[in-house]
Formats: sequence, C-alpha cells, structure tokens
Amino acid sequence: MAIRIGIMGFGRIGRNVFRILYPRDDIEIVAIVDLADPLGLEYLLKFDTVHGRFREPVRVVDGNMYVKGRQIRMLQRKAPGDVDWGALGVDIVIEATGKYRYREQLQKHLDRGAKHVILTVPPRDEIDALVVMGVNDEVLTPETRIVSNASCTANALAPVIMILDQAFGIKKGFMTTVHAYTNDQRLADVPHSELRRSRAAAENIIPTTTWSPQMVERILPEMKGRLDGMAMNVPVPDGSVVDLVTIMERDVNREEVNEVVRSAAATHLKNIVEFTEAPVVSSDVVGNPHSAIFDGLATVVLKGSMLKTLTWYDNGWGYATRVVELVERLAAFTTAAGVKAGGGSQ
Repeated sequence: MAIRIGIMGFGRIGRNVFRILYPRDDIEIVAIVDLADPLGLEYLLKFDTVHGRFREPVRVVDGNMYVKGRQIRMLQRKAPGDVDWGALGVDIVIEATGKYRYREQLQKHLDRGAKHVILTVPPRDEIDALVVMGVNDEVLTPETRIVSNASCTANALAPVIMILDQAFGIKKGFMTTVHAYTNDQRLADVPHSELRRSRAAAENIIPTTTWSPQMVERILPEMKGRLDGMAMNVPVPDGSVVDLVTIMERDVNREEVNEVVRSAAATHLKNIVEFTEAPVVSSDVVGNPHSAIFDGLATVVLKGSMLKTLTWYDNGWGYATRVVELVERLAAFTTAAGVKAGGGSQ
C-alpha cells in the first residue's frame, strides 16, 4: 500500500518535492494545500525559471490537479488544523509554508489525523527531532512525530564538519554561505524588518544572518561553541556555496583533506556528499541532488592548521531530495506499524 502524503505550502520546496515524488507508485501525493489560486499554482508547476518545464501534462479542474491520470486535491487553507488529514487518509504532512515553526502549531496536523509531520525550515522550539540526513538521522524512531529537515545550508555544512572533525579535529570554524537570493527578499527597494534585506535582491550582494552554525551545533553537540557564521545573499536564483574556514587540531595538507572527503563521498556519505575536482561554478550545481558538493580544487591550507574549503549546493533541489528521504524513513515506520497491527503475511 502506498504511503499517502499532503504538502502544505506549494512554494519552491513544495514544488521541488512534488517534482521528485510524482512519478513514484509507493508514495502518493493526496493533497496540496496553499492559499494561492490553484490555476496559478498549476502554472508555476508547469513553468519553472530554475528547473525548466514540468515533464508531464498538468491540469486543474474543479479544485483538483490531474497529473499522469492521478487526482490530487487542491485545498485553499491557511494554517495547521484547517485540514482534516484523517478524512483524506494522509499519513505524512510536509509542512512547507515556512510560517509555522512551533511545536504547538505543528501538533495541529497530528490532531487532525496525520501520523508524522516534516518541517522544511528550522524549528523555533523543541520538536521530536532536528535531522540532517547522513549525519544524525539515527535519532529517527517510530515515535518521531514532528521532525525538521533543518535548512539547506545546514545540510551542506554538517556533513563536511563531521568529516573534517572526525578525521583531523576542529578547534573552531567560521562559515560564510554565499547564497542565492530568497523569496523573503525584495525585488526593488522596499521596506523590510531587516534593513539590508529591504534592498533589491537582484542588484546587490546583501550580508545577512544564518542560523546554520547553531543548527550544526545541535546536530553535532561536540561542536558546541566552536562554530559561527554569516550569509551573503547574491543575485543568482539558485546554486549556493559554503566558504568554511577552520582551525584544525593538527597540521593538515590539501591532499589528505581532499582524500578523506573523497573517501566519505564514495562510502558512508554516498548520495549525501559529492566530491569534485571539476572547475564548477554555481549554475553547474543546479539540479544536483546531493546535500554538499565538495570542491577539491578550492581546498587551501595556510601554515598547516588553517583550512579553507568550498562546498556547493543546490539550495532547493538538494534540500528537497533530503525531504523525500525523510518521507521514506518515516514511511518505513508507518508501514512496519501497519504490518504489526494487522499481522502481516508469511
């Protein structure tokens, strides 16, 4: 039996998740919830500035979307608790609005019948789990009801921090994400609560904040107090890079740093980390499903113990791929529970 999911919020991440999931038979998208006009959402799914045209015919008729002969409910609702997930038979809700980040808000999805909730932004308070796949996903259990996939930058940063700390030891580090502009920014100079974000996103390099180091410290508690960072949002629509400078516990060289990352990318972090020595730029990583694309050409060591690395990432597609993997993990718990309850077959 297919796992049934609902997507609440059909923006960049919601649509990317949809594009990844729609061909599958083992996971069924039951409903899309968004305040926007369904015909407008149909258009944005069909035509994507970053990822190109949708491969299948799409049409919206009488509040339902039809893709590959499948019917998907289109619901205009505002908040968690406004959708009866139980009546829709939904197992997992992907909360992709970016607006509801507190446990009390997310609990309302469970109260209305969902079994699990995946949050596609960092939470504002304590939930069941904050996860970066490949780094701490062992914390997931059948009792995990509300889980956050952290942020796209934390998903790029955490695996590299883990590799370097395990191999050489990190005394301290500072990261800068050179990040594609986001929909929280302004197209023209318009007031914003954060003054620099009020400036035109497509015309400026804009320094701003990132919570990624703090998230990595939660995911890797041994790094607590040893990381900090900032963001520079730049005029590209997709494709970002983490510039990480670390002071190591011992002297290192470029070749051994590259080798430990190359080895991890080929073994236990395969599909999470990619190692490359191609002369890539930001547009080359658009559509890449890895969380982190480590740039071996950019590795620099100064006086033995100061290390600088670059890690590219598609801040939309790579992150959405990890959301889908979270769906798969939670689905396995749901399926196992169903088999246990029903007795299963020999």
